[in-house]
Amino acid sequence: MEKTRKLAIEPIYLGFSAVIATLLIYEQALHSFVNFGYFETFIVPFSLTAFASCFIFALIYIAIARKPTRNDLQKQQVENALLITCTVLGSVGFLFLIAFEGSLPLQIAVGIFAGIAAALVLFAWGRAYAGCSMQKALLHIALSCVIAVLLMNTMGTLPFPITAILFLLLSTAGAFLPIFWAKSYSGAPMPCQEKAPGPNRGGAGAPTARQSVRRMLGNLAEPLFGVFLFSLVFATLGDHRVYLFYLSFLMGTLLSGLCIIPLLYINSRRPILSLIYQVILPVLGLVLLVIAMIVPEGPQDIVARNGSMLFYAFASMLFIASIVGFTTAEEFTPNLILGSAVSTFALGGFIGTALAATVGRNEYITGMFLALTCIYVIFLAIRPSILSWLGREANLFGAPSNDDSIDTETVCFSLADDYDLTEREKEILGYVVTGHTSSYIARTLFISESTVRGHIHHIYQKLGISSREEMTELFKRNAHA
Repeated sequence: MEKTRKLAIEPIYLGFSAVIATLLIYEQALHSFVNFGYFETFIVPFSLTAFASCFIFALIYIAIARKPTRNDLQKQQVENALLITCTVLGSVGFLFLIAFEGSLPLQIAVGIFAGIAAALVLFAWGRAYAGCSMQKALLHIALSCVIAVLLMNTMGTLPFPITAILFLLLSTAGAFLPIFWAKSYSGAPMPCQEKAPGPNRGGAGAPTARQSVRRMLGNLAEPLFGVFLFSLVFATLGDHRVYLFYLSFLMGTLLSGLCIIPLLYINSRRPILSLIYQVILPVLGLVLLVIAMIVPEGPQDIVARNGSMLFYAFASMLFIASIVGFTTAEEFTPNLILGSAVSTFALGGFIGTALAATVGRNEYITGMFLALTCIYVIFLAIRPSILSWLGREANLFGAPSNDDSIDTETVCFSLADDYDLTEREKEILGYVVTGHTSSYIARTLFISESTVRGHIHHIYQKLGISSREEMTELFKRNAHA
């Protein structure tokens, strides 16, 4: 094989790190300012307002996304103007509150702008990532998180004037970059895309709006619940006065990212994403829970805190990549998927912040979240076995290809180039030729089986074949050519 193209990093997508480091509804980005000025006096009303406005705006966005419009360009221009305006007002207002506190009405007003800006910037970046495979999206997200950790730590240690300037530069860059790229590419695929996504391409028919939302939420239930739990736990337990939680999460995020990145570059003939999602993540959570139960009470707080931060950081990267992967399925509009994810995150943050403000951190709240985490981890660990027992998938990794000498990834890249396959079609091709069932592929990529079958049908048309057997034969011929 002459064409040997491996997973590559697109530097422009690392601008997402600026968003993570400055997102005003993200607990750790807020925590960078915990030692400055009037932070503790305004942060609760500001956070509650920001989460509430983000949640409400995301719901409105979902309603708008479900309705067709005659002038998408004009709507996009209005959205871009609103994004830049709210980002600037929210960021400047947040820094003003830190320096001068301000009245309660001003805190609420700044929170509204910050919440809307947070929703819009997440929508913009979600659309920019639409078209990436889950593996490529996870690579960029993990690397962005590592860079964001370094940025947040830097902002937390610099004098306030320098921190304020850096924060404004990063928040503005995070808002401008996806707009700039969209204009630069003028509708052409972005670097990590092979073709711009379009809704309902999977051939699943034309379901009603209610059926579409229900089916989408069913497929996305696992990552959405993970995002909700992540936001809820950190907003509740990430007490702004407890700096150790912040440091533990920064370290957990750094370690998680540095573990995920090399795993994605392993040249394996079995899906690395399945190994990460279905084996490493549940085992990591179960080990954490066992340690939390057997370690003596004194060191237990340190172990539980650092271990839980590592687990949630690792899991959150996978959840985000899963949601990005679902936008690539082209079964639903990216706006509908992203609106559901952002509203879920905002709702968890609002509930967590309200609990922290009213009840505070106590043993009951900590135990409740430990129980929720335990249930979720156990579910992740046993679900593959349950689905296998129900006959919905063959086994954890599917049947590997018969010829272990074949570099599946390289051959799939070659076929994708030769037959103009999209990123998603190339990804599914790799699963099919290594023996995976449609149900396994659907669960792994968080799409419905009908969408998988639709993609396989399009692959057949492009390759000029009519069965999986012919696809496998073509794959082997190209591998040995």
